[in-house]
Amino acid sequence: MPDGRVETSQLGACAAEWTKERWITVERWRVRYREAGTGPTIVLLHGLAVSADYWWRNGPALAAAGYRVLAPDLPGFGRTNGPPAGLSIPEQATALDAWAQRMHLEPAVYVGHSLSCQTVLQHAVWQPRRVAGLVLAAPTGDPARHRLLRQAIGLLRDAPRESWRLKVVVAQAYLRAGFRRAWNTWVAAARNDALALATDARSPGVVLLGTRDPVVGRDFAAALAASLPGGELRWIEGGSHAGIYDTAREFNGEVVRFTRSVL
Repeated sequence: MPDGRVETSQLGACAAEWTKERWITVERWRVRYREAGTGPTIVLLHGLAVSADYWWRNGPALAAAGYRVLAPDLPGFGRTNGPPAGLSIPEQATALDAWAQRMHLEPAVYVGHSLSCQTVLQHAVWQPRRVAGLVLAAPTGDPARHRLLRQAIGLLRDAPRESWRLKVVVAQAYLRAGFRRAWNTWVAAARNDALALATDARSPGVVLLGTRDPVVGRDFAAALAASLPGGELRWIEGGSHAGIYDTAREFNGEVVRFTRSVL
């Protein structure tokens, strides 16, 4: 099993491998994905309107720690074509499962960020034998009233806490995705109850939340963790909503810690 130690040469090699675009035909879509490393599998699933490119501070580091790390672009985002109207959470989970089958993946740890936490949860409920564990980072899916308004206010509060480089990457991704597709996907996700999904899940999981994240309610994060089999809530000190980027070292360490316990 990986011991988590990373040599500079390993990280450099994995970073070079991660920059290569890979493609696979999954039903009607040509899906782009990134891959690096060998060993037990970790799948990274991007949040709303962004892509596999969002994981550039995570994929290479996790691969260098001794894992095979994959990150697909969901249909309609990144460089994978998709319906202009966007996909609901069940539709995203169906696309994720089709890609995983086409890739012939063994049971893996699935890591979601923000909205994609709902997608990997749905995938775990439908395909428990294929999901060895779940890492839910800054998860959305709170069934509380006015959830979209709360998320919007939280995102406005979060914006000043993110780096300019990340803002540029996110802006470019949203322009590529298009307003209609991003909006429809966001609204459709609001019809999905992450707590109900977590109650039905059979895969162990961990919720990761930054101490400076204004988007995700702390009570919701705690309830979500408590609903997962063996679930726990782990705090990332100083992390904002995009803790996978601004506190990447701490985030990666938590992913490695959890993955060791289930794979």
